[in-house]
Amino acid sequence: MLQSAAAVAVLVSGVVDGTAQRIEAAQIALRQCTGRGDILIGQRPSGRPRLALPYPELAVSLSHRADLLLAAFSPIGDVGADIEIDAPDIEAHRVATDHFSPGEAAAVARAGEATARDLFLRLWVAKEAALKVSGRGVFDGVGEPDLAAHLDRLAHDGAEIQIAARGRLPALTLVLRRLALPQRPSIYCGLAVAA
Repeated sequence: MLQSAAAVAVLVSGVVDGTAQRIEAAQIALRQCTGRGDILIGQRPSGRPRLALPYPELAVSLSHRADLLLAAFSPIGDVGADIEIDAPDIEAHRVATDHFSPGEAAAVARAGEATARDLFLRLWVAKEAALKVSGRGVFDGVGEPDLAAHLDRLAHDGAEIQIAARGRLPALTLVLRRLALPQRPSIYCGLAVAA
């Protein structure tokens, strides 16, 4: 579980692929995790999940990879979640150069292979979670937010990182965690909530 002062994200494994199954699994997990029986997740015409009243529409976010689902909820504001699975074939240096800010790309380039992959995945889940708060996700790219000034904090699992409003993003709180589960590669989870 990932948690900030204003949001929570819960990891669910063994989720059968399919939007309806993911939404049901997320709803059950978030109700159990928060003790709130009134969490009702629906779907916008775009396919993005939404919450029913009394909660803000974008106060839920889902991300899935393989049979894993990360479901995030905030009772007070917009939230974003992302999950990625480590893989040895990730081209961290190339993708960072093509998509990240110059400072972020330089940090990835300076690192050895394993460290570069770790930093790249932490940056990726942080950026994607943050961009989901805007309601657009990575549609316009992952140049924002520029997290070069926060690289030391990104390396600490569970640390809350405060990001000032800029461009298309509001002020945010980010929380990241790398999980090591038995018989699986490392799993990276990001949670962002509008401050």
